[in-house]
Amino acid sequence: MKISFSLVDATVSPLEYVYQLEEVGFQGWEIVGEGLQRVEGEFKERVREVYQTTNLVLSLHAPFSDLNIASVNERIWEESIRQIKESIKNAHEFIEDICVVHPGILSPLSVQIPDRAFEKAISALKIISEFASDYGLRIALENLTATNMLMGRYPDELIRIIKGVNTDNIGICLDVAHANTTKTLPEMLDISDESGGEVEIIHIHGSDNFGTDDLHLPIGRGNIHWEEVFNGIRAMGYCGLFVTELYSLEAGVESLEYIRRILKK
Repeated sequence: MKISFSLVDATVSPLEYVYQLEEVGFQGWEIVGEGLQRVEGEFKERVREVYQTTNLVLSLHAPFSDLNIASVNERIWEESIRQIKESIKNAHEFIEDICVVHPGILSPLSVQIPDRAFEKAISALKIISEFASDYGLRIALENLTATNMLMGRYPDELIRIIKGVNTDNIGICLDVAHANTTKTLPEMLDISDESGGEVEIIHIHGSDNFGTDDLHLPIGRGNIHWEEVFNGIRAMGYCGLFVTELYSLEAGVESLEYIRRILKK
């Protein structure tokens, strides 16, 4: 397992810190493909420099603000797919393996026809997964927080979507902090068993909170039982990226030190 870093505030340029990541001990960088982290123009050239001059393993979080792959509004649905595909196309040459995608949102209309929303999410992910496959990437579908109207909050929803997509390059992005808000962390860690081995965790996000709001606190600052989490990660034989999603590099350093202490036990 490699420890990576992602700045969740896309209004701040990661170029201010990215060359310090290896120096402080991180092995990867996850780009949030929107705001000042949108991979295009001058920023794309800076990403290219990072890719060529460091040993960081890069992953991509597809854009999600104002997008909804589960929308029953056809034009919103199509635009959401278009922007995610564009993000993959613009960044793929720098990304080793993973592109994270959110499952979608239930709208005031689709909450009345949830099966239709799930069908739209599955259809979108079939398109996105096939597109990503052409670039040698896997899609990691992220479990979301306990906020009403969000899809993919619970293991059964993620299993339903991924089985519906039924491609070999899609799996779960386990967001530990999100699972803490839905009180489903043990179930999420066992999702492969719950799905009969058909759904696997292929990517992990980590931050801390107190079980209600998604605070993106440094690891060890909330109420998540991290020893149990890392025991679960070890048990599944996970060897991908563990991405700390935080608001500052200082918070990343604090989290990295905490993780190292846990892993030594």
